[in-house]
Amino acid sequence: MSFKEYLKALFKDMFIITFLVNITMFVLGSIYRPEATLPYFAFLYPVAYGILGVLPSIIMYSKKELTLKQFVIRKAIHIVVLEALLIAFTFLGHEDEMNLGMLISFAVSVLIVFVLVDFIGWLVDRRSAGQMMKDLKQFQDDNATKNI
Repeated sequence: MSFKEYLKALFKDMFIITFLVNITMFVLGSIYRPEATLPYFAFLYPVAYGILGVLPSIIMYSKKELTLKQFVIRKAIHIVVLEALLIAFTFLGHEDEMNLGMLISFAVSVLIVFVLVDFIGWLVDRRSAGQMMKDLKQFQDDNATKNI
């Protein structure tokens, strides 16, 4: 995969992450701060999380096909870096407002979003592959009838 194609995939992932972060912020906010009201700049947080969420994905880029071992190691490094980056972004400077339950909920939410982004990407890729196979079969059938 070229780096340009990889960036396109990351851009798609950023939108998925932003959507899932909106849902996650609603759920966690409803649990931990239901009385809070947000200023307009708070609408930028999901976008910031979307951008920060794809930055560690550069760890997964390779021009060559990764072995299973390389893939698993890079995926583990990816999630650790992602969790550290997002926890730092969220809680640095707000340590006085943070509690262990909130930190664990946030870390679990990041993990859930991480898994969902990969799962949604897999579903989209599976659908695309199925469509390509269908188109290829149709192309082969059309060529077979033309050659008769």
